[in-house]
This record gives sequence, C-alpha cells and structure tokens, in this order.
Amino acid sequence: MSKFDKYDWSDGMPLRVCIDAGHGGEDPGTVNGKRYEKDDTLRLALQLGKILNANGVDVVYTRTDDIYSSPINKANIGNRLNADYFISIHRNASIFKKTTGVETLVYNKKGMKYKIAKDINDSISAIGFINRGVKSRKCPTVLYHTNMPAILIKIGFITNDSDNILLESKFNEIVEAVAKSFLEAQG
Repeated sequence: MSKFDKYDWSDGMPLRVCIDAGHGGEDPGTVNGKRYEKDDTLRLALQLGKILNANGVDVVYTRTDDIYSSPINKANIGNRLNADYFISIHRNASIFKKTTGVETLVYNKKGMKYKIAKDINDSISAIGFINRGVKSRKCPTVLYHTNMPAILIKIGFITNDSDNILLESKFNEIVEAVAKSFLEAQG
C-alpha cells in the first residue's frame, strides 16, 4: 500500500468519506463466469479505504463483507454519518464483449464532485483503461439521495476479459490512482 504525503486538514477536522462497494449478498451485480461484480467492488472499496485512512481521511463503509443493503439504505448510511463525500465503486457491463473502459457517474457536472470524477477517470485511463468520460445521471439512487457530493466509478467492464486482466495486474495502481486523485482535489 502506497502512502502519499499526509494531508493537513486546515480546519482540524479530517474529511469523512463514505465508500460504497456496489451490490453484495444476494445481489451479485454483473457476473462473468466465476467473476462477480460484488466481489471486485468489495476488494476495491476496502483497499481504497485503507489508503484514504492512512492519509488522514475518516472512512466509513456501506458494507465490509458480502451482505446486501439497498441503494437507498447505502445513501442513508452516508447521510446519517455526515460524510463529506460518497464514493460508490462498481464495474460496468455490456452485451458487446469488446466494450471497454472506465467511466464515472455524477448527478450533475457541477462542483467538486465533477472535478474529482474527471481526475479519477484521467488517472485510471493513464494506467491503461479507455476513458469513457464523466456522465451525468439522475437515476442512480446513491447519487440522487445523498446529501453530500457523490460519484459512482465504473472501473472497467466485467464483461471484457482484457479489462479484467488489467484490473488484476494493475489493482494496486488503480486504487492508488483513485485515492491520489481524490486527495489532490482536496488540496
């Protein structure tokens, strides 16, 4: 696990980030053979949380094991715990096996959430994923029902074997890119 320069939170209070590992329990998300989206998202979320926490961020999770929680409940966890940001981790899927890349969803393309989403996409694409851009969406519950800036990162297509290979071979670099982009946006 890499450690970045410690961040000095100017007001004396560290940021609180709610990290959501998409899906879980009886909701596997997209499945490709023996690969389940819920497992990939949990691994990514827990590693991201470790890095952010090591850099002075107060991290809370919507789940830390294989349980199901509805999207509205996940949004409410972030709201109840007064998170400053909400980061939801997902994989993408397509009926077209060649579709590839990273994209991040935001409720609208305004403010810090858009800057963070754009920086994360740029950082992950520098590792080897196609940058599919930041997209505005009104429908994901965790974007619509959170009281704080929220982003939903779709890290590669689980339906694309090349994206899965890239995720495994560059796992730590990908998570560090997300953490670094988030932390640098705060500075």
